[in-house]
Amino acid sequence: MQRTSFVFPVNISPLVAIALFLAITTGKLCAASSGAAEVEFFEKQVRPLLVARCYDCHSAEKKIKGGLALDSRETTLKGGDSGVVLVAGDPEKSLLVEAVRYKNHDLQMPPKKRLSDSEINTLETWIKMGAPDPRTAASPVKSGRIIDINEGRKFWSFAQLSRVAPPVVSTAGTPIDAFIQQRLKAQRLPSAAPADKRTLLRRATFDLTGLPPTPQDVEVFVADTSPEAFSRVVEALLASPHYGERWGRHWLDLARYADSNGMDENVAFGHAWRYRDYVVRAFNEDKPFDQFITEQIAGDLLPRSEDALTATGFLALGARVLAEPDVRKLEMDIIDEQIDTIGKTFLGMTLGCVRCHDHKFDPITQEDYYGLAAIFRSTRSLSEEKMGAIKYWHEHSLATPAQREEKRQVDDSVKAKQAEVATFIAKARDSIKAQVQIRAVDYLAAAATLSAESKASEVSALAKTLQLQAGILTSCRKFLEAQPGQPVFKEWRELAVKRDAEGVRRHYGGLFAEALRTKAGAVYAALVDAKGFLALPVKEADVFDVETLATIAEMRKTITAIEAGRPELPAVMSVADSRILQALPVHIRGSYLTLGKPVERGFPEVLRTSFSKAILPEKQSGRLELARWLASGENPLTARVFVNRVWRWHFGQGIVTSTDNFGTVGGKPSHPELLDWLARKFVESGWSIKELHRQIMNTAAYQQGSNLSVFPPDKADPRLVDPENRLLWRANIQRLEAEQIRDAMLATCDWLSPEIGGKTIQLRNREFVFNHTSKDASTYESPRRTLYLPVIRNHLYDMLEQFDYPDPTMPSGSRNSTVIAPQALMMMNAPVVLEASKRLADRLAKLPAEERVEQAYALLFGRPPVQGEVSDALRWIQEFERVEKPEHAWALFCQSLFAANEFIYLR
Repeated sequence: MQRTSFVFPVNISPLVAIALFLAITTGKLCAASSGAAEVEFFEKQVRPLLVARCYDCHSAEKKIKGGLALDSRETTLKGGDSGVVLVAGDPEKSLLVEAVRYKNHDLQMPPKKRLSDSEINTLETWIKMGAPDPRTAASPVKSGRIIDINEGRKFWSFAQLSRVAPPVVSTAGTPIDAFIQQRLKAQRLPSAAPADKRTLLRRATFDLTGLPPTPQDVEVFVADTSPEAFSRVVEALLASPHYGERWGRHWLDLARYADSNGMDENVAFGHAWRYRDYVVRAFNEDKPFDQFITEQIAGDLLPRSEDALTATGFLALGARVLAEPDVRKLEMDIIDEQIDTIGKTFLGMTLGCVRCHDHKFDPITQEDYYGLAAIFRSTRSLSEEKMGAIKYWHEHSLATPAQREEKRQVDDSVKAKQAEVATFIAKARDSIKAQVQIRAVDYLAAAATLSAESKASEVSALAKTLQLQAGILTSCRKFLEAQPGQPVFKEWRELAVKRDAEGVRRHYGGLFAEALRTKAGAVYAALVDAKGFLALPVKEADVFDVETLATIAEMRKTITAIEAGRPELPAVMSVADSRILQALPVHIRGSYLTLGKPVERGFPEVLRTSFSKAILPEKQSGRLELARWLASGENPLTARVFVNRVWRWHFGQGIVTSTDNFGTVGGKPSHPELLDWLARKFVESGWSIKELHRQIMNTAAYQQGSNLSVFPPDKADPRLVDPENRLLWRANIQRLEAEQIRDAMLATCDWLSPEIGGKTIQLRNREFVFNHTSKDASTYESPRRTLYLPVIRNHLYDMLEQFDYPDPTMPSGSRNSTVIAPQALMMMNAPVVLEASKRLADRLAKLPAEERVEQAYALLFGRPPVQGEVSDALRWIQEFERVEKPEHAWALFCQSLFAANEFIYLR
């Protein structure tokens, strides 16, 4: 069977590439993409290519040669005078592909210049996908589409926050419940009864800390019958240092956090952990969200503080093609990634495609994009250090003078030791050179008996017999073969034909002795020529004896030890203002080589309440003003988007299900008035995230159960009316995320380290992740919370990958929750699961058998066993003890509980 090769453009994100691969190979659209991956591929790759290379001759706006127009889906599929040019799913049958490949002399398009291989690959990939094309009609390309900003402002997400009062619902105890119950009553839907206290505590504890409640926590809550019992639980959980670890992880998904770059040069982000720890602190301290935004976009422009500088790592954490030779292109690619990340994270807007053309669905123009791009073009994201082919990210040093001096001393020590090694090697080579020159005639005579076809084994055997160095003898023979015209060796060539070694000795013995005595003449020059017939091999093993090599190795080992102790100066990944541009030209089709009209720095017009341009400081980039605008009442999206994210992280789905897309092709809010009420309350509370938790969790909606099987006769069946539970007639059953599963195993077996923060990646800053054997040395067998394990782009930890960890190259506000066979295999075979099972069995070992089972259920499920579960467990263990050691049988029992749905899911 022929192997199929799929090559995607380098600037397509890994998640999109996977979605496209699945769509191509299965002929179906995978659930993770929901069509967005295909649209993104067309808009960012295919449409710009068609506009740049095809529209001049094949568009309604310009010309329609050969009856073929490629500026709409309909006309592209229709084809031209030569017939259909595109067969969706089959590039080999598509005339379009045949034309661009230039293999048919009678059909070559474009006629003036062949497309690059990567451009051809883009068209082939697109057609393999089924040629998805969102264009519905022929669209002019000269002026772009006309966007009516006033009309755009009427769309629900771009409109200003409404002032809405909660409805009056007699059964509602909170304003949030009033909004929800009003919708349920309008649809004649029932709502589930409150969850039992054990279920509720487990839900809330995992929700706010990512860890399970202890059996003691459960019993205290169950015994507390006061009306304020759950409110006290919420306050205690919000005060826990583990709260910041759990909710900081949510934000790190949006910040596309990673400890390595990925892409072409997968080098370590040695200081990324400082941003991670900043985020954890910010959530624990309940840093106002508007301040949180401002620090991440413009912390370097605020009064100096380490937190503010660290926060700008948000702009520096993106994956980059660090070896891109075109620095200007690299800079614009970085700006594009930053704008796209800010758009999705804070605004719920897809802005990346506007680099090449006006947004095809939302009222965002290229002028809007390049107004933002001018701000970031005035920002330095790359280091100014000279580093050859690789360009690194900008860093801001936190080192004190004492730390710099300590490092300088170590560096000086390393340089001194390196100089010692170099001197030792130079002297050793000089000594060997002198010995070789003395025996020059022996090397020349031996070379005369060899031929160009002589095997290495023959050369080594001859060198050993004559006590010569094989490496030097080999290079001697090669030199003589390669220098047929050198006069000094004219006689050698004649004698070598006859393999006359003695003749060589007679002719050259005296010549060499005289040359070494007089140190003059052509013969002497040949003897001492560093690149001549006595040249020493570059490889040390081919020159030095075992003893000398051992000495060199020991000296280098000393250097390695000193380097290992070299202090890594504290620094933060950051950005800084650069040369300030007041305007930036539109890049036609996204290329900085083709410039259009200049656009002043500014913000998207549809989101501004004022029609006047923002006034940005002449001597600053404008990032500070951008940050303040993002977190202002003038911008209606930021508060809406964030409260919707928090709602999704609590309930499993947002009021708007498309958490990262509030545009016209995104989801519509199930409770629009509630969304605006929450957003306004969030702003009025001083942007307090903890207050938002309190409002949400102290509601009947949050505290209700997930089971509703009996419906009153006067109510409708919610499974038919609202099968996706958009109206919240019950709690959603939610699977734990990867970090929660691992952390819960470590916590319940008493293995989890309480340590918070600090560097956990084993690599030094800018060190390559993969060594010369392509092996990643990162280790994950640690008792630390999963938050602190290395996140290596292109090589994620297996457990994270199997349990739907998001693509760390792009913002993600809503993780998938799949059910696939490898997850079960992971729970059966992963080393961390086996070790946790053994440790849990050891923890329970001192208890009587029945109490062991009861304690295991209390630790893992937050409840005592029900009737029959203890006896079933003991009978199962006894069966295993017949063939296994008792401790192994108990470990298997613990492992079966870890793999159970009740452990992995929250009700």
